Amino acid sequence: MNGKKGLIAVLITVLLAVTPPLAATANKGVLLDELYEKAQLQQRLGWIRSSMMLDNSEYGLPTEVLDAFNGVVNVRYGVNYFRSSMINTLNEALTMDELLQLVEWYNSSLGKKILKLENTANNPAYAASIDVYINERLSKQLPRSSRTELIEELMTTLDVIEHGTELAATASVGVRRLLKEIMPLMKGSHAPLESLKEKEKPEIRREMQARMKGILFYAYRTLSDQEIRQYLDFSRSTAMQNFQRGQVQAMARVL
Repeated sequence: MNGKKGLIAVLITVLLAVTPPLAATANKGVLLDELYEKAQLQQRLGWIRSSMMLDNSEYGLPTEVLDAFNGVVNVRYGVNYFRSSMINTLNEALTMDELLQLVEWYNSSLGKKILKLENTANNPAYAASIDVYINERLSKQLPRSSRTELIEELMTTLDVIEHGTELAATASVGVRRLLKEIMPLMKGSHAPLESLKEKEKPEIRREMQARMKGILFYAYRTLSDQEIRQYLDFSRSTAMQNFQRGQVQAMARVL
């Protein structure tokens, strides 16, 4: 931690000890805003929109209906609404100390490096490159066993499969819910949406398990083993664990 950030951390600690709750809340709000920017959380909004958008191959809907639906998605899932939901949820999920740890991580050179790699892997523009990497390179030769163990441990620590399954299933339900609002007479299952969500989860989970390791091999391919171990160590902290859960909860609320 550099001198400036160290001074800020000390000042915040002192202020928490001597100032009333209102000031503490204000300081937490500053840290939440900083975390939102440093962790580039607004990029999650792009995933939400892309997961909700429909194309001509889905549901057999006329083009004008698809255009109307996708237009509603763009309006409903706006920047301000998403930011408010994420900030409010993380405020509930994280303590001041955890926020300080997270801000320090995302200000570090390794934190910035890993965030850039993860954002690239999550960008739909790189989907074809990931497919080529998995189908051509990994199908011929997997990384050495020690590297594979590190990636598998990271997947387990961050609960990647379950978090991904929850978000994908929630997005699927969100699409159906929005379709019912736009087309209330549309034919389809009349089962409660939550029961449909639970029914879809096993298949989504199988797809995640089959593909996610390859995606992480791609995402972290330029990291050294030592860098992955450092990331793994921080991922075990309550700060990162609560941050991961908080993000998933916030995105699920939006959907």
